[in-house]
Amino acid sequence: MNLLQNTLSDDSPETLRASSQFAITPQSHQWRSPPDVDTARSDDGSVKKRGRKGHTKSRTGCFNCKRARIKCKENRPSCDYCAHRDLKCEWPEIQITQVGPLIRRPSPASSIPVNPQSPPPVFTIQDFRLFNHFIQSAYPSHPVGNDAVWTHEIPSIAPNYDFLLHAMLALAAADISAKKGDPEMKVTAMSHRVKAIESLNKAIDDGIKTFIQGNAMLATCFALLFHSVFITDGLGEYMSFIRGTLAIGTKMGYSRMKFLFVKAFGDEQLEFIGPALKLAPLVHSDVSRAACRALEKFGFLCEKESELLLYGRLLSMARNLVTSSQDAYMELRKYYSLFMFLPQEDFVHFINPANVVGKLLQAHFVAMQLIMTPITNSERAHRQLVNPDEETGDPTRSNPTVGWLTSLHSNIPPDMIEYFLWTLWVEQEVLKGRLSTGVYE
Repeated sequence: MNLLQNTLSDDSPETLRASSQFAITPQSHQWRSPPDVDTARSDDGSVKKRGRKGHTKSRTGCFNCKRARIKCKENRPSCDYCAHRDLKCEWPEIQITQVGPLIRRPSPASSIPVNPQSPPPVFTIQDFRLFNHFIQSAYPSHPVGNDAVWTHEIPSIAPNYDFLLHAMLALAAADISAKKGDPEMKVTAMSHRVKAIESLNKAIDDGIKTFIQGNAMLATCFALLFHSVFITDGLGEYMSFIRGTLAIGTKMGYSRMKFLFVKAFGDEQLEFIGPALKLAPLVHSDVSRAACRALEKFGFLCEKESELLLYGRLLSMARNLVTSSQDAYMELRKYYSLFMFLPQEDFVHFINPANVVGKLLQAHFVAMQLIMTPITNSERAHRQLVNPDEETGDPTRSNPTVGWLTSLHSNIPPDMIEYFLWTLWVEQEVLKGRLSTGVYE
């Protein structure tokens, strides 16, 4: 796909730091009154009072704002006026036709640019439910600390960009399928995913024209990479879309475009998860030490420089896991940065299914993330208080990335089995429910 190939030529760490400065705001302007405007006066010389300045009425505002006779901001699911007063925000704009189960969102007067290449989106009843499910509980946990953006700003611009809308519906359907074991929802999710990727690639070919479009593309990449978690062979696409978020974010940064997401990249996110990370438990020493032994066994197989870098970071992560959950988490973040900045040629080689060493590194990366689940849960601690995950007895639903291990463990050459023994053990322990929380008991 085009998105996975159009990475930036500048792969230096300086590029990330430059693109991570998201406190970019439009330059301020000082407005002055026109110099030659005559003031209207009556015959006796007194200044005439001007009438009330007219304004555009909001035809699609919520009922509470209409009653209060104020202009509704129309942000979903609750506008500013209702959210501030803890009122139930109800909307008049949903129109259900009597000729079929279709819901069409009218086009309100808005300052947000509309995508001229796309017709007004049409929702089915099912799509509307998926859209609501996304806002309520299925939106991505990254960028950390941006829940309000995912539940307000992103939904408000989604109807104008097909790729974003389909990505949101895909993630919502996949989340429902994973929690309820609904195979039809899984098909629905893949259908929306294909449409999202096709539409996104066309938009990327045309270039980022506005800051709203750029934010829509960025949100689409985040939604699609989180959807990849539910796809058995989706690890390659997961890593590719992470690189896609960096590419789009960097291009927006170079163009000095405003970001809707706050502190989307870099270590600034640590301030959101720091308190929860300090409370993260230490993974059982039997598990972390077994990870160290497994990694130390196959280091000699890594020949390319990129493979050695990834291997070294994994080994450092495992060794830190023995003594400090926080240090191990920081090593995990550094691992993500490594494959984000790999040259395109090395990245394609790394995710190539025929590359056994690449599969070995990927399998240990996934296994490490599975045993570090109670640590990485720090990124979602603030959400669990509002939208607790549904309890399920199926470990594959609690830890869907175990499907990545299943895929990576297929067709292992007989002479390489010994190097996959630990990751095979982790897969079986997760499927038995013994590693469902990441801590071996």
